[in-house]
Amino acid sequence: MHHSLSRVATTIVVGLLVVACASAASSAPITTALPNSSPPASGSTSPRPTDLFPSLSPPVPAALPVRGSAYGLGVLMAPGPDGGVYISVPGPDGSVLALLDRDGIPRAGWPITVPGSVSCGQPVSVEDGSVRIVCTLDNPQGNMFGPIGAFAFDSTGSSHAGWPVDLAAHGLVTVRAVGDGLIAHAWTISGDVILEGQPAGDSWIMTADPDATVRNGARAPYGMGCCGPDEWALGPDGVAYGVVHHGAATLARTTSELTAVGPDGVPAGFPIAIEGIASRPAFDAAGRIHVTVGLPIEPPARTLVFDPDGRAVVGRSGELDITATSDWRGAGNVFPAAPLVGADGTTFIIETLAGTSVIGLGPSGQVMPGWPYRSDVGLEDTGFCGPHDTGCGQYRATPTIGPGNVLYLLHAAASPSAGGSIVAIGPDGRVRPGWPVELRQPGAEFWSVTVGSDGTAYVLAIEPESGDTYSAGILAIAPDGTVLSTTTIVDP
Repeated sequence: MHHSLSRVATTIVVGLLVVACASAASSAPITTALPNSSPPASGSTSPRPTDLFPSLSPPVPAALPVRGSAYGLGVLMAPGPDGGVYISVPGPDGSVLALLDRDGIPRAGWPITVPGSVSCGQPVSVEDGSVRIVCTLDNPQGNMFGPIGAFAFDSTGSSHAGWPVDLAAHGLVTVRAVGDGLIAHAWTISGDVILEGQPAGDSWIMTADPDATVRNGARAPYGMGCCGPDEWALGPDGVAYGVVHHGAATLARTTSELTAVGPDGVPAGFPIAIEGIASRPAFDAAGRIHVTVGLPIEPPARTLVFDPDGRAVVGRSGELDITATSDWRGAGNVFPAAPLVGADGTTFIIETLAGTSVIGLGPSGQVMPGWPYRSDVGLEDTGFCGPHDTGCGQYRATPTIGPGNVLYLLHAAASPSAGGSIVAIGPDGRVRPGWPVELRQPGAEFWSVTVGSDGTAYVLAIEPESGDTYSAGILAIAPDGTVLSTTTIVDP
């Protein structure tokens, strides 16, 4: 790993050996595939974990970096307590979970190997500083349907009593923390052929309490038509909100439907008809639901805002001279990317048709002074597509919002002789002093970023190595652009 740092004007240049490969970018929904069978009855509780995973051992110490090529691995991050960061790295003996501080040093008790894990999703931080993570476990029967366990570890790497738990879902599951609990949205698909106008399957909400009790909510129809909802997101109220598109083959005539599933089934006020192509929902701290509407190939775009009761509220925009481009490049239908929404409702709409353009909207839905931000350089794409891959695609590296509504964008390299960069843009639309931070090595890329409550940005960087291998590292960057540490987490 290269440790040399240099500053050129306001650009910090970092040489870093890096990579985790082929992770779905964080813009993709966090989902885990589960066995297909009948969903649990409404109001039921799942069996205790001692009945489900009798052979699981306590977490065992692990080491960083994980050895091997990072190609094909998914490295995922979430803010940790006291300005740290949780990272999940697939390893040869199971997924490695670590809590790093700003100096890149693992906290006491970390890293650990999640016992019995084959692959794990994104770490989910909860209010008390502990972490939850959903993993596919080793299946002694040898088929593809390994059991799915939700684990809970405290900030010292110790497992919580009663965990892991079985989410008892049998299709797909998306998770999020609400308070100190884990909320999951699960669904099944009825079969290979779904008739037009018929539900695609069942959908329901599960909650996993800190004491490891799992409760199953009422079941509701999951989507209509051939494919069901295109994307769902869990709100801070523990309700799942999804968008169904109708007529997507003829983009100009597409209509959308915003639907919801809560613990008691479909809440009053839903579904909501929307004229045009709507994005996956996003949320502010008050639980208001934000969507972008527009053609993903040309302007204009607009935003809509609803409260959890399904009523339109203040915050929607007028028509904006920007294209709400998709965060997916590749085979299949493309839809507008979800708006990037801050805690107070500040919203950013991003266009990447040629370079990068961003419009910043205040909580009232009006364009803020100083915007749009424009760059000739596009956003980074994550993952790899070979020259002969069919149906391959890539998610763009997802921007994020830090404290004070500072926007962090991950740009592709400006030239073949440079690496990728990360830039911090203040709420006035201007690049902040000390930024951007750029990777020196040609071919090196920033793939994801998460920002702690103190403003420390943790950035996943990838870099090609010799012999078609890759390594991966985490940069910790202070709000003024100072690189605090670089930590290699995957190394050949």
